[in-house]
Amino acid sequence: MNKNRIYRVFAFLICFLLLSPHVIASQKPEDVVISMQIGNPLMAVNGENQEIDPGRGTEPIIKTGRTLVPVRAIIEAFGGKVDWKGKEKTAVLTLENDTIKLIIDSKKAYLNGALFTLDVAPSVYNDRTMLPIRFIAESFNLGVAWDEATEKVYIIRDLFQQGEYDYLLGELKEYSKSAYIKINNNKPFFKDYEIIPASFEYYSSLDGLGRCDVCVASVSLDTMPTEKRGNISSIKPTGWKNRQYDFISGKYLYNRCHLLGFQLTGENANPRNLITGTRYMNVEGMLPFENMVDSYIDKTGNHVMYRVTPVFQGDNLVASGVLMEAYSVEDKGKGLSFCVYCYNVQQGVFINYANGENKVA
Repeated sequence: MNKNRIYRVFAFLICFLLLSPHVIASQKPEDVVISMQIGNPLMAVNGENQEIDPGRGTEPIIKTGRTLVPVRAIIEAFGGKVDWKGKEKTAVLTLENDTIKLIIDSKKAYLNGALFTLDVAPSVYNDRTMLPIRFIAESFNLGVAWDEATEKVYIIRDLFQQGEYDYLLGELKEYSKSAYIKINNNKPFFKDYEIIPASFEYYSSLDGLGRCDVCVASVSLDTMPTEKRGNISSIKPTGWKNRQYDFISGKYLYNRCHLLGFQLTGENANPRNLITGTRYMNVEGMLPFENMVDSYIDKTGNHVMYRVTPVFQGDNLVASGVLMEAYSVEDKGKGLSFCVYCYNVQQGVFINYANGENKVA
């Protein structure tokens, strides 16, 4: 798999600006896409331009092969904060429940108190503190993409918004023979600023019940696997109470369903990407659309924005289904575009979605 290519590209440093907060106060940290461009003093937060460093014209730069971008603006846009402790020469970044502590000229870094060793030590350049973005992005579970053609950096976090969820529930119909139905006239919910022409993958953190949330990627030839899929039996998604039925192909009711399919991302035993799904949903519902995306990428070499959202009712541990969205980037959806809901059902079996228990219907 070529996913490590992103990390090689992003084995760079980012600087943060010790400035007063300047991000729009109403910006919700749950769903944010930020883009910055080399040599441009503006950054876009969910499509809205604003100065990175108000009144000073600070721009992201490339120096000795490293891309330097200001991180204070990024962290604050996601609802976090950055504290600089001058005497200790320490930067403390906080986002939701996670805290990163980095020390100037030291490769030691701390995530929630746990010690990590960085590839590159933070340093000071032009009165700005340089920090390694790979460690920060992974620690805060943010997606990162680099568009070499435009020299743009993207930082992404995507969660299913309540308005979209309510809209989806309003369109859902009771399952009736078809493994899926079209949603929103088969048009994906991606906003313009969410269409990213560079490869990346983003897997939401598990919620308080251990359930998966949104997984989104700009999939391409770069993200596809180069090796066969490994064993994923070690992962037990929520509601995993499997049983065999003679009338099901392969016998077993449940599959460990990849939200972002292995053939598209090479993600193997990632607990943030695997849910308890019926064989029927996995094979009859999801797989044809995964194959559609795979075929388009193989044919064109283009990127496809691809998002899969498990839909849980209340505190159920088994998803009622998944929302699948795809949009081909370079041709603006002309080559591929869909928005479908796949039912997590199995004909002839009653499923208790609260806990995953099941029996013959």
